[in-house]
Amino acid sequence: MSIDHIGRQFIATGYGAVTHTTISNNVFNGQSTYSSVPLCACQYWVLILTGNGDQITLALNYFYYTSGRGPHVGGTSGYTQKIHIYNNYYVTVLGHAIDPEVGANVVAEGNYFNAVTTPVLAGVGAAYVPTTAAQASACSSYIGRACQVNAFSSSGTVSAASTSALQALDDSYVSGASVMAASAVGAYVQANAGLGKVN
Repeated sequence: MSIDHIGRQFIATGYGAVTHTTISNNVFNGQSTYSSVPLCACQYWVLILTGNGDQITLALNYFYYTSGRGPHVGGTSGYTQKIHIYNNYYVTVLGHAIDPEVGANVVAEGNYFNAVTTPVLAGVGAAYVPTTAAQASACSSYIGRACQVNAFSSSGTVSAASTSALQALDDSYVSGASVMAASAVGAYVQANAGLGKVN
């Protein structure tokens, strides 16, 4: 299943398994006159992926002016999720973007984080978010190809290199993904994501 080319504020999977699903080419614009976050005219809720057995790809989305849960993954003991996050453009996130909690297995590659306070929250879930060429190369042992390094501009640092996330996401949908370099993401996503864009 594919959810694409929409303008959307919030997606939640619930507690049942959502499998073989791609959320792509969407614009998550959190600008709002109301916010629970001080000094931020932005929304906190974006994506919450909590289903037991969720298998979801987030690709080529534009996350703009949010403050958290982009996405929140996991959080229920005994449940597991496999989430592949690639080539998304995060801009002005005045909080955290990716939030891996208990049960989460997240591989995030080739994303561009522009003015993101905390690109990846230090949760208890497993996340592999390569920031160096060596970390990107290490993906080959698990998914059969190198990952793309994530890029950061005016953003916080990331320390998320759990190889258990790579082990969990050794599926063909991850190894076969066509992931562009993070340097190309901003222009591509702005030109192609959202309502009325056909590509």
